[in-house]
Amino acid sequence: MVENTGKTVRADTYKPVNTPSALQVAEGALGLPLAVKLKRREAVISIEDRWRIDDEWWRAEPVSRLYYNVLLTSGQRLVLYKDLVGGGWYEQEY
Repeated sequence: MVENTGKTVRADTYKPVNTPSALQVAEGALGLPLAVKLKRREAVISIEDRWRIDDEWWRAEPVSRLYYNVLLTSGQRLVLYKDLVGGGWYEQEY
């Protein structure tokens, strides 16, 4: 059980979880990720999974993302997505 700290919980004390971070990705002719720059540039060995999310289409800022679960040369697995509305690539931890 978690101890009561005695602090009042307010809405401004919460922090988002799993917020995406911008990422530099080299794309191939078909738009698939070929390499990712983390600390250094690493090639994508394989794309293990791919899925698309289209959500909140009725809002002023809809969400449309193409996700990839990739395997890098270092052996690291990474979930990244391309923002199809605003452009750019992002890393998303799960």
